Amino acid sequence: MAMTKDEWQNLYNILRDAYGNFRIEYRNMKNGKNQKIRDKGERDVDNSIRLATIWIRKYPEAYVLLTGANGSDFDRAIVWDEFKLPNWFNNDMPEYLESIETKINSM
Repeated sequence: MAMTKDEWQNLYNILRDAYGNFRIEYRNMKNGKNQKIRDKGERDVDNSIRLATIWIRKYPEAYVLLTGANGSDFDRAIVWDEFKLPNWFNNDMPEYLESIETKINSM
């Protein structure tokens, strides 16, 4: 069953907020003044990624938008595994959010 415009918009809002939190904590994880700040940043980065991946997996259509419709299951699994790593998440999420925004605007 295809996702509705409202479902896409809800997913977009959740992912945008998760990515906003991620960016703050990613900076803390990398450059925190002490180990305690870096450790908390790492936990919060993991939580933001986990939240995003749970919501993306909830909607098969969103998963395919992220991982590519033309690849094999193996190719999609590789893209998915890389997406869940902080450095890839940091680079890929803005492009993914843009893809969702384009999808919403075309509906």
